[in-house]
Amino acid sequence: MDNTTRLEPDKADFPSNAPIVEQAAFLLEYAVLAPSSHNSQPWLFAVADDEIQVSADESRQLTVADPDGRELYLSVGCALENLVIAAKQFGLGVTVTYASETENRRADDATTRHVATVRLEPDAPAKADQDAALFDAITERRTNHHPFQATPIPEPILERFEDDATTAGIGLELVTDTTRKEKIAALQTQADERQFADPEYRAELGYWIGSGALGASWLAARIGQLAVRHLDLGDREGRKNSTLVTSAPVIAALTATSDDLETQLDVGRVFERLALTATSEGLAVHPMSQILEVDALRADLAALLELEESTPMHLFRLGYAEPDTTRTPRRPLEDVTT
Repeated sequence: MDNTTRLEPDKADFPSNAPIVEQAAFLLEYAVLAPSSHNSQPWLFAVADDEIQVSADESRQLTVADPDGRELYLSVGCALENLVIAAKQFGLGVTVTYASETENRRADDATTRHVATVRLEPDAPAKADQDAALFDAITERRTNHHPFQATPIPEPILERFEDDATTAGIGLELVTDTTRKEKIAALQTQADERQFADPEYRAELGYWIGSGALGASWLAARIGQLAVRHLDLGDREGRKNSTLVTSAPVIAALTATSDDLETQLDVGRVFERLALTATSEGLAVHPMSQILEVDALRADLAALLELEESTPMHLFRLGYAEPDTTRTPRRPLEDVTT
């Protein structure tokens, strides 16, 4: 992968006078800027007239770290939300329909799973635009790996996060007290140590690092790939990530009462809205999935959060930090569009 490739769209280029199929294709330039686990970008799109079919490319699944595909479908949900926000910004009506179990498999392609159809309505009645700031944040959003400052996050912003999650039927736990953050940091350390002790996990992580997907230069990517594959870095990674957890003023967990495909898509959509809201407010966001990738530790986190009928689906840090200027690459549109 060419790690310099990240062509960000200019809204002035929207083909407002072109057929709807061309407008739909333009919207994909915003969809593909979504975050994804290991920057795997496991999405595919098919444009036909006023519809965009959104599919998951399961050939890009992290089979060791994400064997049930939860993170893959969260990632596709993030791209779907970008697509919806962008369409509304350009005055298009949007209807999202999730695919049924009988619709989402193609007989000729066992790795492609159709998950949703987005229908665009060019003549939809104009509505007040409440997502303009989120749209502008799509091209500005970055995952921030730096330590966060201790500065508290204003309560009205946290309330906006909770409102967005609740509206979508998703739970949001915001951990701000030191004691529970330290306990989450301890779980983070255990997760890193367990995963790096597994040669298959290190090989999978090394593959994605070596591909340049995480934004490193070619040489740095190759060195990182060799180090991860041949060295057990769990203790070092555990200490580093534990510090990242305790440095953040807020550790957030999105939760749900089920863990099916539609819920995973919904959680991804909510997370992307939260990430874009955070970006628009000058906040940094950093997903930390390791705890949820170890079943026993995911259960420990649920107990720590005192969840009774729901389960943690996505874990991330929120706070203020120095900007992370890493520009992770994106697959060319022709590679993800049919």
